Amino acid sequence: MAASLGAVSGHRLTAQSTTAAIPFSCISPQIGTDIGGAVPIPFSAVGGHFNAYPKLNATLGARFFLNIHDRWNVGVNLNYKTIAMDADARVTNQKFKGENMVQYFTGTSEMSMSFTLLELPVYIEFLVGSRRQHGIQLGVFGSYVFKSSFIVRATKGFIGSEPDRVDSDLTSPQVMDFSSLLDRWDAGLLAGYEARIFPRVKMGLHLMFGFKDIFKPGSDFFDYKMKQMRGSVTVSYDLVRFFQR
Repeated sequence: MAASLGAVSGHRLTAQSTTAAIPFSCISPQIGTDIGGAVPIPFSAVGGHFNAYPKLNATLGARFFLNIHDRWNVGVNLNYKTIAMDADARVTNQKFKGENMVQYFTGTSEMSMSFTLLELPVYIEFLVGSRRQHGIQLGVFGSYVFKSSFIVRATKGFIGSEPDRVDSDLTSPQVMDFSSLLDRWDAGLLAGYEARIFPRVKMGLHLMFGFKDIFKPGSDFFDYKMKQMRGSVTVSYDLVRFFQR
């Protein structure tokens, strides 16, 4: 009888200690890096080859989550980051709309883009594993862009008023700066995974897909949209933890 009571008591203590290890809510500083940038949508509209060279930049932010069920969290992040990417393309009859004119470019060009922004992801997290140490995340995000640039440099080829027509050859690189025509905000979908690697430390992987064209409405220079797509790797530390009584 005493042994049985001891076993039950021990089981309860174990259950209580396991539950106590899972905070009800938490505030965590977060650091990481992002890779990605704006890509043509649909990609086939480029009409040639598009090679992207993303740059790695630091992400600084904070994470807050609230445990609403045994295996469900609601999370909110606040991140400050710079997303930058270079690219080169070999295009055929790439359509470009200017002021009262339409031109077609065939040749090679280079792109350089950068976006410094404040990002707010909101998501639901489902915890898996015997100790609930893995989290699968789905949600949305919004971002405000403080500073941005988008520069295209045509290096070689020809321009015509109709497809396959040569009106002028490029004898020297032609630079087009679209920075003043970039929009200030973006929104989209988020998918992520986080794993608790130490009692207070989590590592995460997040993918983000923007809904909006990076250009302001009405700036239809190209016959495709440019939308943000990126991935981030983060590490967070549970600085402040709250437990249910």
